[in-house]
Order: sequence, then C-alpha cells, then structure tokens
Amino acid sequence: MAKGNWEAKYGYVLHMFRLEDKAFAHYARAYEKGCTLPDPLAAYGLMLMRRGDFPKALEVLRGARKLKLKPQQWSIIYQNLGLAYWKMGQVDKALEIYQRIFEKVQTVNMYSTLGFLFIAKGDETGDYEQALAFNKRAYEYDDTDASVVDNLGQVLYRTGQIEEAERLFEKALSIKPTQFDTLVFLAKIRVEQGRAEEAKKLLDTALDKTYSVFNTVPRERAVELARELHMDLSGYDGIPQEKEP
Repeated sequence: MAKGNWEAKYGYVLHMFRLEDKAFAHYARAYEKGCTLPDPLAAYGLMLMRRGDFPKALEVLRGARKLKLKPQQWSIIYQNLGLAYWKMGQVDKALEIYQRIFEKVQTVNMYSTLGFLFIAKGDETGDYEQALAFNKRAYEYDDTDASVVDNLGQVLYRTGQIEEAERLFEKALSIKPTQFDTLVFLAKIRVEQGRAEEAKKLLDTALDKTYSVFNTVPRERAVELARELHMDLSGYDGIPQEKEP
C-alpha cells in the first residue's frame, strides 16, 4: 500500500463524522506521502477549493484522474476538476470536462452546473444563445430545482427579459429561500424597480448566510449593492470596512 493511504483512510473517516479540519490535516499529509486512493483525493481537492486554494486543488485532482477509477469515482473527480478549472478562470476547460461527463451522466446537478458554465462562457463572449437553449432544456428536465430555475433566470436577466427573469427568481426563492445568487439578482431587480426596502430584506438574508466559493455571484456584489442602499453592514461577518475617501 502506498505511503499515506492509511492516513488518507483515517482522514476520510473523520470527514464522514464532519470533523473537517482534522480530516483536512490528514488529507494534506496523505497527499504529500503519495496517497493513491481516489475518494480521499477527490474530497481533499474539494476541501482545498472551499478554502480558496484553487491551484493546489487543480494539482491534486489532475493527479487523481490518472489513477484507476471506478465509474462513480471518475465522475466525482472530473466534476471537481471542472469546478477547479472554472474557479481558475478557465471556462473552456471546465465546459469541456462537464460536457464529457454529461454524455455519460445526466442528473439535475449536472444540468445545473453545466447550465451555469454556459452562462459563464456567454459572459466572456457576449453570446448567450447556447446558454439560453441549454438552460431551457435543464428547466424542462427539472423545474423544481432551485439552481436550475435560478440559472434560467440569470440568462433571461442578461438578455434583457427582466419580467420573466423576476418570475423565475421568485420561483427559485419559493423552493430555496436562502439561495444566495437568487437573492442578489432579485435584490438588483427590486432596486431597479425602486423597491429599496424589499431589496434590503433580500440582501439581509443573503449576507446573513454562509457564503460558498461555488456561488455564481461574488459576495462582494451583494456587499456593493447593500452599500449603495446605505445598509448598516457592521452586523455581518467578513465584510471589510469602507476605505476612507
């Protein structure tokens, strides 16, 4: 057995019991010792991304894909790898990976993630035709998933179909009232409508929740919008003070 595999297994057990900090330390040592177990490496890569270390996550996951993988392991490692490429700003690589997975696995999570990657590509090119077509397809696949509904709303917002986007954002929040991306987009619409107090309530919910690096909307955008509305941000965690002019 490769050096580090026992430590990786121990870390995996700790991870299952939600002892993430301890698990992470074991994963890190296991990786440095040459761990060859796909499941702990996939978990380590994901935890690295959650901590914002995307280059290291990319390194770990690129190495893990060379191992002998069962179908489910292959899918998880490549999904995580695609996310790492996206967070590194390499949208084309992320899209390539997710389209490859999508040929074999069609789940609501795949529709949701691939749907946003098409939006991210549209943000680069200004052409949202493919993003719109795919996210309509995803919506037909499952219109009860909050992320899928939000994705279609985001495309429609970007293409100027504001009323329809608003309806979809409202629907997404009825499914998942704390969905960060949706809260911020709907808050923007409320500001545009002159409904500032409603926007503040939406932003209060968004900023009061734990932000994930995998959210499609940067937390800074919510903070910026809240400042435009002169909200008191002192009660929220992790928001820097405004610089003195």
